[in-house]
Amino acid sequence: MIKDSRFFRLMWMVGLVVASVLVIAYIAPEPVSLTAELAPGKYDLETAANGKSKKVNGPVYFEYSDKHNNSMESRIFKLHFVNPLIAEGPGFGFLIPISGTDEMIDKGKYLVGEQGAGVMTHFDTVFGYADMGGKTSALYFSESGSISISGCTPREVFGEIDMVLNDGSGGSVRVTGAFKAQPLPSNITL
Repeated sequence: MIKDSRFFRLMWMVGLVVASVLVIAYIAPEPVSLTAELAPGKYDLETAANGKSKKVNGPVYFEYSDKHNNSMESRIFKLHFVNPLIAEGPGFGFLIPISGTDEMIDKGKYLVGEQGAGVMTHFDTVFGYADMGGKTSALYFSESGSISISGCTPREVFGEIDMVLNDGSGGSVRVTGAFKAQPLPSNITL
C-alpha cells in the first residue's frame, strides 16, 4: 500500500513536469519585430560591403508623389534614409510605385524586379539608390531584394528592408534592417 502511494506521487510529479514543459513549449513567445524597439522617425540598418559590415542609423522620412506617364497616373511612395554622418551624401532612398487610386501604401512585400534593377528606365518595381559619400564616386542602385511594409498610417510607415545595391563597376552593398518613417516635413528637401 505504501509502495502504491509513493509510486502514485512520483508518477503525478513526472506528469506535472511533462505537462509544464509542453505548456511552456506551446506558449513560446513570438519573435520580436525589428521595428518594435525603434523610435518614431528612426531607422537602424546594417550595410555589408567588401566583407565589412557597418551599422547606420538616423532619421527616416516618407512622402508620396504623383507620376504622369502617357495619360496614366500613378503614385510613388518614397522613403528617405538620411545619414547624419555624411554631409555630402543624402544616404539611402527607395521609390515604390503604387496604384494611382491608393491613398497610402499597402502592407506587403515590395520587390526589386529584373526590369527595375540598375538605372531607372521602367518604373513598375522598387527602385533604390545609396549615396555612400566620401572622396570617390560611391553611388549605388538597386539590384535585388525587397522592402516589407508591416504597418502604415498617415503619420507613420514601418517595416524592414533587405536590399542589394551595386555601383555598376562590380561593387555592391547589402542593406538590411528596420525603419519607422514619419512624413517628410515641408521645410526639408531631399
